[in-house]
Amino acid sequence: MRVSLIGFAIFVALALAIPVSAQSTTPVITSPSAGQVLQGQVAIIGATDISGFASAEVAFAYASDTTDTWFTIWSGTQSVFNGVIATWDTTTISDGDYILRLRVNLQDETTQDLTVAVQVRNYTAQATPTPTMIPTAQPVLQIPTPILVADTPTSAMPAISTPTSLPPNPVEVTQNQIYANFQRGALIIAGIFVFFGILLRLRRS
Repeated sequence: MRVSLIGFAIFVALALAIPVSAQSTTPVITSPSAGQVLQGQVAIIGATDISGFASAEVAFAYASDTTDTWFTIWSGTQSVFNGVIATWDTTTISDGDYILRLRVNLQDETTQDLTVAVQVRNYTAQATPTPTMIPTAQPVLQIPTPILVADTPTSAMPAISTPTSLPPNPVEVTQNQIYANFQRGALIIAGIFVFFGILLRLRRS
């Protein structure tokens, strides 16, 4: 009995110690995500280890294509659990919108698909988002108070008086008066000489 219990305990311990990988019920792509812009070499990460796995493949199609035409990126018989399934070189195709598909083929000859819409932009400049303009408060218009400036009176130029003609000089001497004065002077001088001549004669006599 004790041996049976010990054996059962060992079996339970071994069962708990052995890791059991959780299988997905559907294919999974964790990267790239829907709508992601892709450039260059792109790793396709996900899981294909679903029950009844036989093989898997990764393919892409043009988003605008209605003919259901797919181009294979990778195919294999090794299942993947949360790892890199394939690598997609997006430089070999033109820029545009694409559908990425992960298909798992099961042993019962059925398939399970997972698709993701992506954008390839290797040669097209990506649009820069336009910044949202935040309205600012309108500035208050300030009207300056008018200032009255009084005109500075200019000093009037003094009136220049017109010189009036001078009155005739009352002391003005005419030429005739000059001659008359000379004659008078000559007579006076002559009279003085006569007077002194008479005085000298009187003293000598």
